[in-house]
Amino acid sequence: MFRWGRWLLRLRILLDMSNEQQQDPTVVAFVCTHNACRSQIAEAWANKYASEGIRAVSAGTHPDEMVDPGAIRIMRSSHGIDLSGKHPKRLDAVGRIDVLVTMGCGVACPYVPGARLVEWDIPDPMGGSDEAYDEVIEVIRSKVRDLTAELERRQ
Repeated sequence: MFRWGRWLLRLRILLDMSNEQQQDPTVVAFVCTHNACRSQIAEAWANKYASEGIRAVSAGTHPDEMVDPGAIRIMRSSHGIDLSGKHPKRLDAVGRIDVLVTMGCGVACPYVPGARLVEWDIPDPMGGSDEAYDEVIEVIRSKVRDLTAELERRQ
């Protein structure tokens, strides 16, 4: 009986240690100036494609009041992704960031100490044609797929 008790205690210690060794997910923050279009689209694609080990968020350096209606409409109608419940937020509201992806914000691009910086120069389709949105959405989708695949290989 005594040996079983010791064995169970050792097993419990090992299980506790393995739980402590589980890593928090890699946080990828997609950032553009207004957090109303490109970064919201990127967050949606990343959360669709990434494994549990990656958590995507988006933010802006100067957030708008609401997500771009064109982005909401095109993402819903063409891709079945609903952005209508999303709200622009400031970068400092995100918390810990492991990978910072800037979407082409020019001089307003932020710096986050300790985060890996990935710069994408993607044009802002806000107010443009549906074709402009479609092109940007496809560029973002492709880049997000590549990035999430790379991050998953590193985990």
